[in-house]
Amino acid sequence: MKLEQPTTFVTFKYVAYDYTAGRWIEKDKNTIRVEVDGQTQWLFLDRWRRLELGVSAGGRASHQLETGMYFTAINPNGEMGELRQQIINEINENNFEKLGWFRKDALGHFTVRNGKVKIQRMHLAKVENCKDQKSQSFLDAHHYVDYNDPQNPERFALGAAVERIYPWIGSARISEGSGRHVMVTHSESTNVGVALQLHEDAYSLSFVHDFSKMDDFSGTVIVDFKSNRFFNLTVYNATGIIHGTVKKTTDKSSSDEFHFTTYIGDIRGTNKTLIVPLPALIDGGDRMICLHADSDGSSGQEEICRIIVFKEVALEINLLENTWKEIDGHCPECNKLTLGGFLSNFNPVNWANDVPSAFHRVHHVAALVHQGVNQRTRNIIEV
Repeated sequence: MKLEQPTTFVTFKYVAYDYTAGRWIEKDKNTIRVEVDGQTQWLFLDRWRRLELGVSAGGRASHQLETGMYFTAINPNGEMGELRQQIINEINENNFEKLGWFRKDALGHFTVRNGKVKIQRMHLAKVENCKDQKSQSFLDAHHYVDYNDPQNPERFALGAAVERIYPWIGSARISEGSGRHVMVTHSESTNVGVALQLHEDAYSLSFVHDFSKMDDFSGTVIVDFKSNRFFNLTVYNATGIIHGTVKKTTDKSSSDEFHFTTYIGDIRGTNKTLIVPLPALIDGGDRMICLHADSDGSSGQEEICRIIVFKEVALEINLLENTWKEIDGHCPECNKLTLGGFLSNFNPVNWANDVPSAFHRVHHVAALVHQGVNQRTRNIIEV
C-alpha cells in the first residue's frame, strides 16, 4: 500500500470514581481520541457534560512515517503481518528492480504488464551443449521467487518491520476490515497542551498526579544498522516522570550533551524497559547518564548516575546476486542424425520449402548459387 501524510490523534482514558463507604466505586469511564493536527479541540469527558477537555499541539507530531510504498504479508489465517518499508512497484509501475513486477490482474491472473517484450529483454537463454540439450538461463531481475531452488527460493531482500527500524514506533498495523489505512502507535506521546474546564458551580477543580520514583536503572546506547541512535533504558521499581541527562564523557563533572524526559505509566513501581531516541550528536564512546525522578529532582541528591556502554551495529549491506541455472531439455528427437534426414538435405526441392511463392523460390535458388560461387572463388583466392 502507498501511505500519504498521516492524521495525528492522541488517546485519553477517562475514569471517574466516587468514594463511598470507604471504597472507591467507578462511576464513569470513557476513551477519547482527539485529532491534534489543527486548532484546539474541545469535548466533554463525562456523560453529564460537566468536565470539558481542550487539547492542542504546537504542530505536527515530532515523528512520522515517510510517505511512500509499504508492504505487508498476508498470513495463512488471513491476518496482516508486520508493516515493512519496502521498495515496491506502485499501481501503474512495472520495474524489475522493485518488488511487485509480477502481480495479479483484474481477473486474478498473474501477469507482467507488456510482458512479451519485457520478459525477452530481461531473460537470456544460452546453449551450453546442443547435443546433450543443456542450456543456461539468466534472469535480469532480483525480486522474484524461484521454486526450482528449494534451498534459496526467495530472490529478494524483504525490508525489516518499521517497528524494528524506528525506535519511536510502538506498533504499526494495517486496520482490520477495509485494510485501507495504517494505525501507527508512538512509543512515547508527542507534546500536547491540555486544558480542563469544570462547568459546575458547586465544585472546584485541582490537578493532582501520583508521585514519581525510581530505585535504579541500567542500559546501553545503541546505533542500529539504520544509524538510528537510542538509549535502551531499563528502570527498576519506577513510576511517574523520569528526567535524564547525557554527559559528554564518563566523568560526572563533564558538560551536559542532551536532556530527555520519559514516563512510566504504571501506578505502582515496576521494572520496565524503554526506548529513548537520541540525536545524531551523541557520537561514539561510553558516557555517563544521570537519571532522577520528577518528585525528588529539586535537591539533586537523589540523582543516580551510571556509565553507559556505547554499541554501534554495522551498516546493513544488502547485495542481491543474479545466478544462472543449468537446464536439461527433454527432446529425444532433437539433434538425432538419421540417414533419411541426412540425405534430405541433398534434395534441392527441400531447400525452398519455406519460401512462399515461385518468384521467391527462383530468387532463393539464385542466391544460393551466387553464395556458392562466391564461397568457391574465396577458397581459390586463399589457396
